[in-house]
Formats: sequence, C-alpha cells, structure tokens
Amino acid sequence: MIQSIDKVKCPQCGAENDVPIDEKFLECAYCGSAIYVDKRKVVTHLVVACNFTKQTAEGNLRRWMAGNFHVKDLDKLAQISQVNFYYFPMWYFKSKDTASEKIYLEPATSTSVSEIKKINIPAGSLKVYKEKEYNASEFIVPDVMYDSAQSWLQQSGVNLDTVAESDLVHIPFYQFYYNFKGQQYTALVEASSGKVYANVWPAKSEAPFRVMFGVGIFVFLLMSLISFVIGFMIERRAEVALVSGEMIKVPLYILAAIPLIIIAYFIAKKV
Repeated sequence: MIQSIDKVKCPQCGAENDVPIDEKFLECAYCGSAIYVDKRKVVTHLVVACNFTKQTAEGNLRRWMAGNFHVKDLDKLAQISQVNFYYFPMWYFKSKDTASEKIYLEPATSTSVSEIKKINIPAGSLKVYKEKEYNASEFIVPDVMYDSAQSWLQQSGVNLDTVAESDLVHIPFYQFYYNFKGQQYTALVEASSGKVYANVWPAKSEAPFRVMFGVGIFVFLLMSLISFVIGFMIERRAEVALVSGEMIKVPLYILAAIPLIIIAYFIAKKV
C-alpha cells in the first residue's frame, strides 16, 4: 500500500495522483507524464536529449581550448583529470504577452559556473522524462524551491501574470576537470548542443599587448613630431609647415605600422 501525504493534479491531464512520502519525482498513473512535486507547486518534469558521448564532448572542449582567448597550445597541453556526467536541473519559465514569447532559465541547484544561466534550449529538444529510459542516479535533485525561482523572476522584471508555463528541466552536462601548469580548472560541455561553459580558464597574458600598445602610441607620437619638424624645415611659414607636416605624417604612419603589425603577430603566436 502506498503511503501518501497528499494528492496532486497532473499538469498535463489533470488527474489526481497520490504522492508517496518523501517522493519528489513521480509518473502520472493516468497519462504517464513525469511530474516534479515542490512543496508549493506541481510542474511537468522535462529532460533535454543527450547528443554527445564523452569522447565527442572532449573534442568540443579541445576545440574551445584552441580559441583565440586561451593560452597557446592549451588544447594540446591541458591534462584532463576527471570527467563527470549528470543532468543538471533548471527552472524553465515561458512568458507570453501580446508582442512576444520569452524563455527564462534559473538553476534549480547551486553551481560554480554562472555562465550556465546563458544556456539556450531549443523547444524541439525538450521531452517528458520517462523513468525507464534514464539512470536516476545521474539526475541532480533540485534544492532551489519554486518560490525562490519565482522571486528571481520578479527581480528580473518579469510580471508573473504573463508566465504561461513553468517546468523543471534537466539538462545533460559533462563536467571536465583539467590541469594546466599546476592549476586545476573546470569546464562544462552541454551534451545536447556541445557548447562549452566556464568561468575561469588559462587566458593569454595581457602584459605583452599592453607593452605593444604603449610602444605603438610612442612611435606614432614620434612620427607626428618628425613630420612637423620636416614640414618646418621645408617651409618656415607656420600654416604652410603644418599642412606639409600633415601630408608627410600619413606615409610615416604607414611605415611605422608595418613593423608594429609584424611584431604584434609574432607576439600573438607565442603567447
């Protein structure tokens, strides 16, 4: 006999279901829909399909590491020490008004990677959770309640009266831990789209580029000074000398820019 603390209505078919003690996830006995039971709200439990294996997710991570904002050869030198796979819970709100429809996502549990809030879920990738199709141990249980998520929504300037749909969505992620020069970093690969999310990574040092910026300013100021000196050497009248200096300045700038561009290119390749 099932011990229940309450009855809840299925958000899909409206049928009443018994809620076993301490149970948050259940399946509607009438239509088979997955249900998540918060103390204050009953919502549909959805899941995003996983389209990447661990190997293909790592390939996406390596390509991300090879990007322009990361240190040279990070994709080759980073050593992956651990990989975890899980389904991360997000509160999913769909707001509708006369002009548009918007989707808002809020993590349903704590995370160190704040970039995860920027995730985009294509509508076609959502499907109802079926217990028999998944390993329940891979699903993180939410600890951010529905009321807290609604408060966040209000703070974001959303009128709750325009919220047409509220769901709990679990999104598949591979969490990679990797080491680079004695430091450990974390990156998430969203296993539906393959997009990489991270807060901190080994970035290129800005010092060489700041030095180049300072050198560039000095060189162009020097070229300006030289052009006006030459102008005054050609013509003593100030107004004519200034015009001559401006005409001389352009080719001097071009001559100065060529070696600066070459040096900057080699610095970018080395850093």
